[in-house]
Amino acid sequence: MKLNNILSRKQTLFLIFEYLKKPFYKLYLTRRNVKFGVNLKIFGKPIIINKGSIKIGNNVISSSKFYGEGIFPVSLYTINKNSTIEIGDNCILQGTSIRCMEKIKLGNNVVFAGGVKIIDHDHHLDLERRNNPDYPSKPVIIEDNVWFGYNVTILKGVKIGRGSAIGANSLVVSDIPEMCVAAGNPAKVIKNINQ
Repeated sequence: MKLNNILSRKQTLFLIFEYLKKPFYKLYLTRRNVKFGVNLKIFGKPIIINKGSIKIGNNVISSSKFYGEGIFPVSLYTINKNSTIEIGDNCILQGTSIRCMEKIKLGNNVVFAGGVKIIDHDHHLDLERRNNPDYPSKPVIIEDNVWFGYNVTILKGVKIGRGSAIGANSLVVSDIPEMCVAAGNPAKVIKNINQ
């Protein structure tokens, strides 16, 4: 049997099994009080710890697997009852990890490559308070049509403007304006996108 035939069959079987698991994934989200819109596509079971509020828009793809090949699971974690994660319409989460103390809001048409992490809080530096759960936090806002490369990390208090692209392995610690390409550690604007 040719390698292409084997791979094609593996992909077909993967899609069939994921289709059969879809109702169970949605039940899992419902039991964790996640509100989600129509046409949610889930490939691979996400990890949900919801002590606050998680809302997912329409036509969102959550992928922890790609044609049977594993990547990190999508994980959404609200730390307390006031924590809010809002994900807009037409977003693609691939192995994305979101840890929320206060608020993380994604606009519409936001696309993540694998391994992106978003965190809206820090731990305390002094030893006596390091394990205290009242972490210092600031909201993270990602506007519409933003694209993220592999393994990007976004830290607290960051706003990323609409239409921007963030390069692979970047660490975003400050605001990124709209319609630009940013990359690096820390991420800096390297190019404006022609409008």
